[in-house]
Amino acid sequence: MKKLVISMVLMVSLSIVLAACGGSETSSDEKGPTAPSKFLKVGSGPMGSGWYPITTVMVDVYMDGFSGLNVSQLEGGSTSNLESLEKGDIQMGLNYTSDFTSALEGGKGFDKPLKNISAIGALYPVYQTIATTTDHEDINSIEDIVDKHIFLGPKGGGGPVAFWKMVEEYGIDEQTIEEAGGKISYGNYSDGASMLKDNNVDVFVGGGAPFIPALQEIEITKPIKVIPIDEERLQSIKEKGVGIASGDLPAGTYKEQDEAIPTYTMVTMLTARSDIEEDYAYNLTKIFWDNIPKFEDQIPKRAKHFTKDTALDGINPENLHPGAKKYYQEVGVLE
Repeated sequence: MKKLVISMVLMVSLSIVLAACGGSETSSDEKGPTAPSKFLKVGSGPMGSGWYPITTVMVDVYMDGFSGLNVSQLEGGSTSNLESLEKGDIQMGLNYTSDFTSALEGGKGFDKPLKNISAIGALYPVYQTIATTTDHEDINSIEDIVDKHIFLGPKGGGGPVAFWKMVEEYGIDEQTIEEAGGKISYGNYSDGASMLKDNNVDVFVGGGAPFIPALQEIEITKPIKVIPIDEERLQSIKEKGVGIASGDLPAGTYKEQDEAIPTYTMVTMLTARSDIEEDYAYNLTKIFWDNIPKFEDQIPKRAKHFTKDTALDGINPENLHPGAKKYYQEVGVLE
């Protein structure tokens, strides 16, 4: 009798263990796929930029979408994020399509070609804004900023690279500005906007879609004036094929902006390390696009541009990560 009781206890215990194992598998499925690593670091933009809230949402999306994955965002910039991907300091990052192309070729902004970066997808166009405040009556054109103190955003960002490419169309470079008595400063957008408000810099350069949050914050007390780019210069730089296009900053982007203002644009994209597993890259891509409603809820003005129809804008499909390519083929974006 004693042996029978022990046998029954063992059988019940085994049943509980098996049920627990089965329940664990179901629970794991409900939580989503398992990542090959417990940590995912995403390269963002500086505080006050439009990129930072995007990666904030990404942190939540990926932590909810994967089982047991810890996600963090790190301040950075377009070119610095690409360099960080190459070194392995981050696994995903935001950058511009123009910088991605330059990185693969070892072009402007990079000392040598980067070999461990692959595209995940394009997100939205970014309007590059060259702004001052309305009390600077002497600044109304690009030619007027040569002898001024100019803030260019994060030093490792794609904004400064694009700025220098743009002002080359005017025959302006860093030496021109220094010789004219001008000065260049770098930093995050929030600091730059504060410096503009306090007249510690004269000109602010940054990218937004279309607005820059940090500039909107200061225009409550210090109205913003956006400097237009000549149409001829815009057409010239577009024809050079350096990943820079043009567009009109919509009227009303800033409070005292009554008309659309021509400026130069770039496309923000997601990039990952080439050596992450194909299934992992596939799930990173799929979970991102499956959660667009969360982006639309929290960052509607940017997320309205997030669409699979434009996911390859400015991206050569050959440069996609195989996992991302598999996803786009699955949903009919690629054949």
